[in-house]
Amino acid sequence: MKKFLMLIALMGFGLSTSGCILAAAAGAGAVAADEINEDDGEFDPLEEAYDGDPSTAGPLDKD
Repeated sequence: MKKFLMLIALMGFGLSTSGCILAAAAGAGAVAADEINEDDGEFDPLEEAYDGDPSTAGPLDKD
């Protein structure tokens, strides 16, 4: 009975962390897709996104 309860607990921990793993994989995939489609020759996954609207310039944008 003790082993059965331990197995149930381990399965519960696995299910509770699977959402975090899925979110991390989706984020990594989004960064990889962005870098592949950029065509600027640089690997800069932490760059700011630009939506074409100059009023939404971020703090790292050059004047």
